[in-house]
Amino acid sequence: MVLHQFTQALREFDNVLITDEKGCAIFYDLADLNILLEIGLTPDEFFQKTVTDSYQNLSTETSTIFKVLQTGEPIIYFEQVLTTLNGFSYTSLSSTYPIIEDGAIIGAIEFSKHFYESKQIKYLDHFLGHKLYRDNHTNYRLEDLISVNAEMKAQTEKARRGAKKNSSILITGETGTGKDIIAQGIHNESERFTKPYIVLNCSILTEDNIFSQLYGIEAEGKQGKLQEANGGTLLIDQLNMLDLSLQAKLLHAVDLKTLNGEPLDIRYITTVNEDLDKLLAEKKLREDLFYRLNVMQIDLPPLHMRKEDIPAILDFYIQFYNEHTIQKDVRYSEEVLQLFYEYHWPGNVRELKNALETAYNNLTGQEILLEHIPERIVRMVQQKAQPSMPNIHSGHLRDLTEAYERLIIAEKLRETEGRLAETARRLGISRQLLKYKCLKYELL
Repeated sequence: MVLHQFTQALREFDNVLITDEKGCAIFYDLADLNILLEIGLTPDEFFQKTVTDSYQNLSTETSTIFKVLQTGEPIIYFEQVLTTLNGFSYTSLSSTYPIIEDGAIIGAIEFSKHFYESKQIKYLDHFLGHKLYRDNHTNYRLEDLISVNAEMKAQTEKARRGAKKNSSILITGETGTGKDIIAQGIHNESERFTKPYIVLNCSILTEDNIFSQLYGIEAEGKQGKLQEANGGTLLIDQLNMLDLSLQAKLLHAVDLKTLNGEPLDIRYITTVNEDLDKLLAEKKLREDLFYRLNVMQIDLPPLHMRKEDIPAILDFYIQFYNEHTIQKDVRYSEEVLQLFYEYHWPGNVRELKNALETAYNNLTGQEILLEHIPERIVRMVQQKAQPSMPNIHSGHLRDLTEAYERLIIAEKLRETEGRLAETARRLGISRQLLKYKCLKYELL
């Protein structure tokens, strides 16, 4: 095979399958192993059979692998619908080549890309974007956080600088703002990227299991998170969910330098999705633990404070879905974009992605319209867009003034598609003052 054909195949396809001369898989590199599980196969089952045994509609006559093994001729860009044993169907675009040694065909190599129906978009959540980092248990790099917002970009650069050091980092932000992307990105930017990235979920820790979670169960040969993360990074996820009575035990574990006579070398990254000052003031977070874990702090702004990111996020996921689903050339209408600008997004980017997935499931053509968006989002925006006029015959002057002020600001925000700087300019006030008033009147 010509070298440039391999190069092109590797660039355009997600998966690589290698078989022996009998058509039995000896290597399979999927975009994500979870896909194999989702479609009803296990690695052991796949490798114990020929490739045709794993699909309802494949035979030695229709299989590209077997055709290449029989003829010795490559099959380029062949599209077919495959149906697995449990009835799951998807479209596969593949290029298959013979492996020849001393004139004999000893196997085949197939590069493929899978395409799913819109209703199967959930499977794409499992796709591993960066195979190079697969062995350290991560999916993301810092570059994967999509933003043109100045504050978010500043926080991302702060994370990049912090990654080069070994200090503990605490990441704050509402649910769905990208804390996991930042945490994994820090690990992959650091010199620890070859070592494990392990997650300790504080929301599941109890008095009964915290010891085994941290230190393992020696009698069962089960390692704890500290041993698993040694040499790498331990993400202490949702620290604010950890009961105060257990925080002393976590602090003790974080301060350990050795375990079972072996030195511990762990980089700690912590996430919190509540206001830190409030947690400390209400004694829900131990100060000594806070200071131990918060050598550097990264604060991720919510989506409603960076709505200029909405088009970039939409474009990224639509391009990804266009490349991996049967539905092609999907776009969104201006009405949908305006709706998204006006919505508050309490679930942040995660909620935006969910709304887009819902739209794909409701889609009948190629353009995403308001009718395809979750009804709850449309209803809430419409209610906000039609505020009731204040009754001038009742109420205090201050209340009436604030009601009118809210109406004026809401109208200007609609005119500028939610752009705070332009809205502030038209109103003749500072951006900071406008931001304060928007939060006060729940317009963001």
